[in-house]
Amino acid sequence: MNRSLQFNFSHLFDGVIWNMLSLPEQPVLILESRDATKKETRFSALNFQRNEFLWKDLLLEEPWWINLSAVSKGVLLYTVYLETTNPDKKAVMAYNVQRHELLWWNNDFSLIAVEADRVIGFSLKLSRQVVLNLHTGAEEPQNTTESTSKPLSDLVRPIRYTDDLPHFETVKTFLSQRLNLLPVVSLEYAEFDSLIFISYNVMETALVNYLLVLTATGSILLHEKLDEPQKGIGLDTFFILKGSLFFVKNRRELLSYSIV
Repeated sequence: MNRSLQFNFSHLFDGVIWNMLSLPEQPVLILESRDATKKETRFSALNFQRNEFLWKDLLLEEPWWINLSAVSKGVLLYTVYLETTNPDKKAVMAYNVQRHELLWWNNDFSLIAVEADRVIGFSLKLSRQVVLNLHTGAEEPQNTTESTSKPLSDLVRPIRYTDDLPHFETVKTFLSQRLNLLPVVSLEYAEFDSLIFISYNVMETALVNYLLVLTATGSILLHEKLDEPQKGIGLDTFFILKGSLFFVKNRRELLSYSIV
């Protein structure tokens, strides 16, 4: 069966798209964008199937020392850094995803994991692990027998290969022979629904990152320049979620294509 890509949308943000989280149970992406000049961190929730924002570019009371931590069962968790000189002093805030209403907060909590309806973290004052209820923030006993199985996810992330691995050389040879490309340093690779996805770096006037999507027979469906990084190499440069491809271009633009 011949597959193709169909453009879904493009959204441009004022700040650098720093982090994205997906809800396993809903077609929603939570985005964190950061503007280092203004020292502002803004958050948005996008229903990517309807291409509608539930809310967009929200700035919280703490504008900079905050980040996305986790999302589960309709609850979004933020980590707030209480002292810039002591990264161990953290708080957690829980919001309802749909309306972005504050559910609860805890000013002495370093998030470790979210398992089922339990939020596991560390209390600096108590010097011990603490378990909170995801929906209420109330402390719960740690010896619970509640299942910690995670919900199934439609999220597909690429595998990263550095240039010292055999798989890197295999893909490098393929790109060299088919497209006269010479990837360097590292690449990211995924296969999904009879399509091949490769994010690779080449040296032009600077190190440049491209995303390439091919059919199983080698036909090019997408060949997009993603970024010209000045520092380091991008990780998780694309992902596939619920049958759609997502990637960030020039650090500020979120693009999506349906796999049809």
